[in-house]
Amino acid sequence: MTKNLTTTLLLVILGITDAYLLSHPNLIGRIGILIYRHDYLKTFPRALATVFLVLGVCLFLCEVIRRIKLPRAAIGWYLMLMVLGMALFSYVYVSFSSLSYSMTGKAFIYGAHLLPILMIGIFGRYLVSAIYKARNQTGI
Repeated sequence: MTKNLTTTLLLVILGITDAYLLSHPNLIGRIGILIYRHDYLKTFPRALATVFLVLGVCLFLCEVIRRIKLPRAAIGWYLMLMVLGMALFSYVYVSFSSLSYSMTGKAFIYGAHLLPILMIGIFGRYLVSAIYKARNQTGI
């Protein structure tokens, strides 16, 4: 992941944007964060730490799979992780379409949708690189 500076820079910028959006709900969203004790989203530094922790775990998993598994086996793992990311995105979409979350403000809702999309992007990038590696090894 660190070989391409622009990809890393884009991930950092989108992570900061996501943390900013998550830490700025409207008044109803702030009350909801207090009631449901989502302390990890209360301030920008906490939201930033949460977002980068999630993205760091995703990158760590992908790097471990890339180094341990053969490219053909890694494709299956990356596909599974992508499907899990898509399931998380669909869960967030359904949850934030309900009435209670729809009143939390557009910035908070967009931030909640952006994190699973970033995860899907990370898993997709590693999936594509594993497919190219598998093709180069088999000579297809």
